[in-house]
Amino acid sequence: MRAVIDTNVLISAIFWTGSPKRLLNRVRRGEVTFVTSRVLLDELKEILVRPDKPFKLSEEEADRVVKAMQNVAEVVETQSQVRVCRDEKDNKVLECAVDGRAEWIITGDAHLLELQSFKNVRIVTVAEFLRKF
Repeated sequence: MRAVIDTNVLISAIFWTGSPKRLLNRVRRGEVTFVTSRVLLDELKEILVRPDKPFKLSEEEADRVVKAMQNVAEVVETQSQVRVCRDEKDNKVLECAVDGRAEWIITGDAHLLELQSFKNVRIVTVAEFLRKF
């Protein structure tokens, strides 16, 4: 199973226990192929160091987290240009899924979840994904 795991889910998996952490553990065991892009990894780092977010990691700490995610992911080069969502960051998730040949996008983002699917990629919450598998 190939899945793009949205940044909001990754952050939950990194900092808390629960369904997102279980999903990340499945990635680590090789049960799910985590597909991401450089743009999405850069977004993760940016959020981890932002002063208005509760994480407030140093650049070095954020780099370590991003490297750990990169080590368990398949990082794809995106070529597609999608203009489905108003939020450009949501379009980047869709582009990654298309170019990474993902079957799933796992997210907590309401705008992405409203789509339900995009070009044969199912868009679901972590709980929905874990219930199916």
